[in-house]
Amino acid sequence: MYKKEYFVTLPDTDAAGILFFGNYVKLAHIIYEEFMIEIDYSLRYVIDKSKYFILIAHSEADYKKSLYLGDKYSLSLQVTKIGNSSFEITYSFSDNENNEIASVKTVHVVVTKENNKAVRIPEKLKEQLIKYQ
Repeated sequence: MYKKEYFVTLPDTDAAGILFFGNYVKLAHIIYEEFMIEIDYSLRYVIDKSKYFILIAHSEADYKKSLYLGDKYSLSLQVTKIGNSSFEITYSFSDNENNEIASVKTVHVVVTKENNKAVRIPEKLKEQLIKYQ
């Protein structure tokens, strides 16, 4: 599991000072980018130097409780499935008492840059993903 601590910032809230629902997905993507850097697969590397893209094919979110401006929260990322050409990540937002506030799930597919056809997850990437299952 990959985990970081954050707090709700003003630009992420609605007029009532509550974390806007769409921003849960944005925040999940931010920790995904940080995670990819951590495992030596930065999105910059993937875009500029690899022979493939890693696209998001599906996302979903569930909300259990609100977060407000200034609230501290933990955001964890866990690889929950690894297939031949795709992998699934679950992101969990938790409060200071480790109660789940919300969760986001994304499915990522590895495709060739030439024709957007699904290809096998590169072995080095797969090895890194396995470490976070």
